[in-house]
Amino acid sequence: MAMFEAKVAVVTGATSGIGAAITRRLLREAATVIGIARSADALAAEAARGEGRFVAVCADLAEPAGRARAIAELRDRAPRIDALINNAGVAAYASPTELGAAGWRQLFEINVHAATELAVELAPRLAGGHLINVSSVTARFAPNARFAAYAATKAALDRATEALRLELDPLGVHVTAIAPGLVETPLYDKVEGFAATRDKIAKAVPRWLSADDVADAVLWILGRPPHVVIAELVVLPLGQGR
Repeated sequence: MAMFEAKVAVVTGATSGIGAAITRRLLREAATVIGIARSADALAAEAARGEGRFVAVCADLAEPAGRARAIAELRDRAPRIDALINNAGVAAYASPTELGAAGWRQLFEINVHAATELAVELAPRLAGGHLINVSSVTARFAPNARFAAYAATKAALDRATEALRLELDPLGVHVTAIAPGLVETPLYDKVEGFAATRDKIAKAVPRWLSADDVADAVLWILGRPPHVVIAELVVLPLGQGR
């Protein structure tokens, strides 16, 4: 019997990067995965690979209306959820004033509000299961002002995760924050103005984590014995000292 046979997992940002890697690993372990993403075409491609165990939910979690639709659909499709993995996120490489007020709001909508709203609204269905919020090592230190806004969203997510761990413990929910370091993912390709800094970082840390490395860590968390809670897991590539 595969590790997650007959289990139901919800993965946000399920069609790209870390989210896609987590989705495919869970499917290989015989889980049913409800994947949330913005692209209907990308979701259809994942469904074709999923052998009937991938359920697509097309929604833009950066929008309150999109989150509400996704939550309503999840309530209809999943009376029980064994794992909710809040992975969807966006990054920015701009100082606070360069980013502007609208940019700050946009980052918080997807990186904080989406994760917390899904956790809060779906908590009753997670009893005995897992809630994993994907954070970042930048929440612990902002390397420079241009990472500050992104770091702030992940720090806010960490504090919310700690509170959820306290509140959901009586329900038997295992609540984890996983904080990857540098990961080779399409996320960075979308970050305006980051290319030169990325090249500089790559000279210091030539081999970054892969999305599969992070997926391995998530599967390890999910596979711990029922009495074990991994509160926080930091995963770094060799050469990234912090």
